[in-house]
Amino acid sequence: PSAPRREGDRVSLMHGGSAPDGTAEEGAEEDELDADLFVQVDSLLKPVSATMALVVALVTSLKAAPVAAGAFSNVMVYEERAEDSVGTKLKGSLENALAFVLLIVGVTTLLFLLYKFRCTKLIYAWLISSVGMLLGSFGGLVAYLLVVRFEVAMDYGTSSFFLWNFAVVGMRTVFWSAPPIIRQSYLVIVSVLLAWSFTKLPEWTTWSILGAVSVWDLIAVLTPSGPLKGLVEESQRRNEPIPGLVYEAEDVKLGLGDFVFYSVLMGRAALHDAPTVIACFVAVLVGLGMTLLLLTIYQKALPALPISIALGMVFYFSTSALISPLVTSLNDMSMFI
Repeated sequence: PSAPRREGDRVSLMHGGSAPDGTAEEGAEEDELDADLFVQVDSLLKPVSATMALVVALVTSLKAAPVAAGAFSNVMVYEERAEDSVGTKLKGSLENALAFVLLIVGVTTLLFLLYKFRCTKLIYAWLISSVGMLLGSFGGLVAYLLVVRFEVAMDYGTSSFFLWNFAVVGMRTVFWSAPPIIRQSYLVIVSVLLAWSFTKLPEWTTWSILGAVSVWDLIAVLTPSGPLKGLVEESQRRNEPIPGLVYEAEDVKLGLGDFVFYSVLMGRAALHDAPTVIACFVAVLVGLGMTLLLLTIYQKALPALPISIALGMVFYFSTSALISPLVTSLNDMSMFI
């Protein structure tokens, strides 16, 4: 996950009370800042909403698809079984979360070191090959499952041709010049494919990973020795962009990891019921809005996961425990509110 950042010398929002004897000029400035915040929030809410909606649609459509495990199952040290006790599931899921976070720590640290020692070409080679394999493998798998699910007539030659072009154009679009809407669309697709794969992990492991990654996001961005903090400071010192998968809208950047983990939470909600999906959708967007407000106030890189994931988890468990049973009971009695 990456922290949202602002670029340029923008004036931060005033906070801590209203200014006495305010002039019309100050009022106009505050109105401009409010409008600026609204534009920032709107520019990120749309792609984040699109990503989460697509993951929900994909999870709902392919719920019965014969895919036993996700791409990250090989990283897990504990294989969750339905007959395991709660204590066993909790212990095993925490072990899986630790293993996954250690993987992220290693990858993030390696990225920081490569960037610090100016191995930019190696970073781009790594990222380009990763995106190509992701679009080709995950994209191909999802396309095949959708073709089977909706009984679309498609021969292997035609599908291979389209898949090859889809992956090659994606690599070209993400890392070279392309119309912003096309580049942003491919970034959303990459996020959707990764998030969908995560939904194949067991439930306990998924929640433990979401919690652990949120904690790591805080450490990586806010602590003095955090690798993401180091990346941001190094890029500012060089006055050049960080090589990576980043969604840029207006003057705010949000790492694709944030898109992915927001959508993982939504995918897990989609496996439950519609009220839980709606509650989590609202919670994630509210959390993102709060993060952007703090970003505008403090004018420095902030972790984008903790608030949204925390709100999403609270809304998920409260809705599934309280609202969903109520809705089910009302439906059973043919009562509508």
